Amino acid sequence: MNSQNNSTKMEKLLQEHLTLWNTKIFPHLPQNIDQLAAQTNALQRKRGVRSAWDLLKIFFIYACSDFSFRILACAAHALGISNVSDTAWRKRFSKSTRFLQELLHEMLSNLFRHPADNLPAGIKNVLLVDASIVRQTGIRQNQERIHLCYSLNENRVTQIKVTDHHTAESLSHFELNEGDLVMADAGYGTARNYIYAQEHQADVILRITPKNFCLYQADGEKISLVSLLKQAEKNGEGMVDAFGFCKYKNKTRFVRVIAQKLPQEQKEKSQKRRKEKAVKNQRRITEDTLFCAGYMVVITSLGAEYSDEGILHLYRSRWQVELLFKRFKQSFSITTVKAGSTCYAESLLLLQLILWIIAERQAFECECYLRENKKDLCSTYENCKMAFIQIKTILCLGWSFFVDFADGEYLRFLSQRKRWRGNQNKEFHTTVLSGLLA
Repeated sequence: MNSQNNSTKMEKLLQEHLTLWNTKIFPHLPQNIDQLAAQTNALQRKRGVRSAWDLLKIFFIYACSDFSFRILACAAHALGISNVSDTAWRKRFSKSTRFLQELLHEMLSNLFRHPADNLPAGIKNVLLVDASIVRQTGIRQNQERIHLCYSLNENRVTQIKVTDHHTAESLSHFELNEGDLVMADAGYGTARNYIYAQEHQADVILRITPKNFCLYQADGEKISLVSLLKQAEKNGEGMVDAFGFCKYKNKTRFVRVIAQKLPQEQKEKSQKRRKEKAVKNQRRITEDTLFCAGYMVVITSLGAEYSDEGILHLYRSRWQVELLFKRFKQSFSITTVKAGSTCYAESLLLLQLILWIIAERQAFECECYLRENKKDLCSTYENCKMAFIQIKTILCLGWSFFVDFADGEYLRFLSQRKRWRGNQNKEFHTTVLSGLLA
């Protein structure tokens, strides 16, 4: 009788736990998850896993933990979701990359639609673009690169793409539209990215390295940006505003170059960073490189109706996307991912990004509530971190309560396997320990 009562209580607790998932986490996800899973073949065979929602539950648990797929199989069995093996879960995980990509895209494009999407005429949609690297653990130290696009007008992430480290930073990873104003650091400051944005009728403000960017006159003669900066230094001018053309694969576009001399303190810090980077890469730094480090140089497609000081002031707001990556990597402690194949690492990183977007959404809703009720705003960093801790606790705390080691089904997942370096506990007790006590 007591055993039956305990079973009833555990069943009730399990239902309460699953209900908590359904009320706190899943309302922030799109409702067509099963359709997305079918389109991307994430559930070709539903044996053992009934729906894409159940699949996501187990994936979320794995993304928030550091245990193996064998324990993950135990968690799935304890929650009554499936009893498939750890090998089956490993295969499903690596094959779900497309499904997670489509899910993340759906969340960004539809779920977080902001009332300011339709901007008034003449107001540009300012997009901040950047990329960051997350390393894998293990000897090889492989890397995954997150490409992110953040709308400054709407205060939200609009596009995310995950690739391996062989894929360079580029504006071609993102969809640009007429009326967009894209701002990015020197990693994107090339003629190729500039012309790509122009072909999509988008304006840009891109920081460049003067030595590496080629500027041309109308007759095709090359203009030395380093010489322009040195001439301005000689004349005592703190600002340079020049016009010219850039070229890429027989394509030519008009471009405006703006350079401003940095204050002495910032100049020294910039030059120090260049020296440290040269030492790290075992390269000799030139005088021109140190000289150019004392200037902030950008290229833009904005015309003369925009002042040079206004353009540079706007570009400084690009730092917002750096803070966004800092919040993702430091506040959520996501600086590395487990070692594995490219598909495995990409799936794991996409899951963490999905959870991060959910936490950002919850923090945004809290901020909107405080603004409407005219209350003091709390720290965005701390608020978002608390939301992530709450999500992680909901996902990982409950399932271990329902593990019954007396259940023979768990032997399938936790039984010992033949390994090159086996467990010597039995041999120690029968041979070594008896000799020590003799």
